[in-house]
Amino acid sequence: MNELNKKLYFKVFNKLPPERIKKTDPLSKYPLRLCAYSNEVGAAISPINPTLGTVLWVPALLYLGADIYDKYKNEDKIYNPSPKRSLRQAIFQGLASVILPTAAIKAGQKIGVHVAGEKGALSATDKKELIEFTRGFLYHSDYPKENNNDIIEGLVSAFKRKALINEKRINKKGFLSKILSFFAEPKGPEHTMVKYLKNKSDSNPVIRYLEEQAMTARDIMTSEKAIKAEKYLRYFEKSNLKYENASIARKDTVLKILKDKNINKSLVATLSGFIALILLAKPIDYFVEDVLMEKLVNPFLDKTIYKNKTKQN
Repeated sequence: MNELNKKLYFKVFNKLPPERIKKTDPLSKYPLRLCAYSNEVGAAISPINPTLGTVLWVPALLYLGADIYDKYKNEDKIYNPSPKRSLRQAIFQGLASVILPTAAIKAGQKIGVHVAGEKGALSATDKKELIEFTRGFLYHSDYPKENNNDIIEGLVSAFKRKALINEKRINKKGFLSKILSFFAEPKGPEHTMVKYLKNKSDSNPVIRYLEEQAMTARDIMTSEKAIKAEKYLRYFEKSNLKYENASIARKDTVLKILKDKNINKSLVATLSGFIALILLAKPIDYFVEDVLMEKLVNPFLDKTIYKNKTKQN
């Protein structure tokens, strides 16, 4: 309404017409929008705590469901149910809140573990897998024994055996499975098994790193000098008080040391993932809404699905 019409309206009704209310969508604004990223926070945390990483999907799914239902039910502030709007919003949220942010976090983690002081053929993620495999092997084994010198052979043989058992499954992975494995945390030492299966020699960095962990375990379980080293002694003294058995305390010391190593490696990936999420969250939103949705998804839906429905009607 122009200024002249406003004055006429005021003379007749003795009041000015209400201004058009601008659309406000609290679900699309920060900080509530951050709920959509709880699963991405989970993806960043999962190297340290996989269980918490899974639980953090719950707030994100609740938010996504509420947002999609709201877009189905309301057009701006008017009740006007539309499956068309809900489909568009589901695609938007799938891209902007799940696929692209998770990919950004995983890429950030992979870059971070290679850049942050991790030199050589193995990344922090690879070492994390091998440390966790070593912990599992020792935890379920009957060590310590009277003679612990076969720890190295036992650990390496167990890894090789597991890799060979999984070789066919790994080689049969299709393109889609590889994409999904990029987003999910690997089950067991999958990345390092792939590296070993490409070169099944004892000079493979995977085997050498396993041997290093086994030698540390063997030294702590057999050598008085090793257990009295400052970095190991405090673990041993606490475990010895707890179990009142030196042999069990030595094994417990090894498990705790490996756990600390694992956490340190995981922290590199977690921090890298958080940095990637913080830097890319808003650019991803803009890219999905202004580029993918406006120029690709919306025109595609209008030309295919909704054009066909209009013809049928």
